[in-house]
Amino acid sequence: MFTHQMKLVALLILGIGVSLSAPSPSAEIRPMVTTEQVDLWTKQWQKRLDMNDWRITTLIVRHSDLKPETLGNLHWDTENHTATIRVLDPRDYELPPSEVPQDIEYTIVHELIHLQLSVLPRDLSTRTVEERVVNKISEALFHLEKGAGYRARVFPAKNAAAKSKNPTEASRAQ
Repeated sequence: MFTHQMKLVALLILGIGVSLSAPSPSAEIRPMVTTEQVDLWTKQWQKRLDMNDWRITTLIVRHSDLKPETLGNLHWDTENHTATIRVLDPRDYELPPSEVPQDIEYTIVHELIHLQLSVLPRDLSTRTVEERVVNKISEALFHLEKGAGYRARVFPAKNAAAKSKNPTEASRAQ
């Protein structure tokens, strides 16, 4: 009888341990987008856009590291041909988990288009127009890459000039 009770206690403890370590059914699981994945997307799109003379780093960052209402940003140094793209961490997205990886890839493309346009004179008064043009080009490239089933999640260009006064910075707005 004592052995039977010990087995029951052991099973009970094991069951509690397993149930405590399992994620709760209501917990939303976000897709993992790794640094390696964003690096791969960056390299692929950099090659497609013939930007191999740039050294581009892409970082996954929390929403607190980005300006409000943005999904990513870009900082560049034209003289040294270096750039850093920062994309929103999947944990901070408000999209269905299945849509997050493609949106992060789109953000990378969006920021690379800004980098392509960085050779043009920067004018704060035309930032909103630039944002619309970048969205249109990014959307067209994504349609070509992803096929007819791709549905853009492009936001109307907000007051881009108000977001940054830095001539070597651009952001993708929500």
